[in-house]
Amino acid sequence: MRKYNYIISVVMMAIAGYVFYETSGYKVGSSGQKNPAVWPQFLAVMLIVLSVALIVQTIFSKDPEMDRKDVIDWKSPGMKRVYIMVGMAAAFVVLMNVVGMLLALLIMIPCIELLMGCRSKLMLIALPVGLVAFCYLFFVVVMKITLPQPIWM
Repeated sequence: MRKYNYIISVVMMAIAGYVFYETSGYKVGSSGQKNPAVWPQFLAVMLIVLSVALIVQTIFSKDPEMDRKDVIDWKSPGMKRVYIMVGMAAAFVVLMNVVGMLLALLIMIPCIELLMGCRSKLMLIALPVGLVAFCYLFFVVVMKITLPQPIWM
């Protein structure tokens, strides 16, 4: 388990470094958010902080479970859900480029709910519609930020 904690910490710090690299070229805009790099850089800093915290926790942990070698069953039902979720995230990125962010969210959110075991028809409809409405109102109307558009626009 310790090995996996160290690996995931290093991978997350590398991702955070890449986010900093990508956002370093963002220009100050005239929209509601004056510097579009602030939020992704804040998330990158938090990712680094949490990765360091995981490393420190792993170093000082006295839990005997940390030293087990047979911790992850790569073929378990839980891991299959993880694989499906990674595939859904990749499909979301492709779908977002094809139909735009808001429609992709309307498709992605119920899929995640179903994967996590939600069977409530109300939640399968209300949550995606509510989140997409919030994203539109907050980011497009209030913040005046352009969301990713479909290919044809």
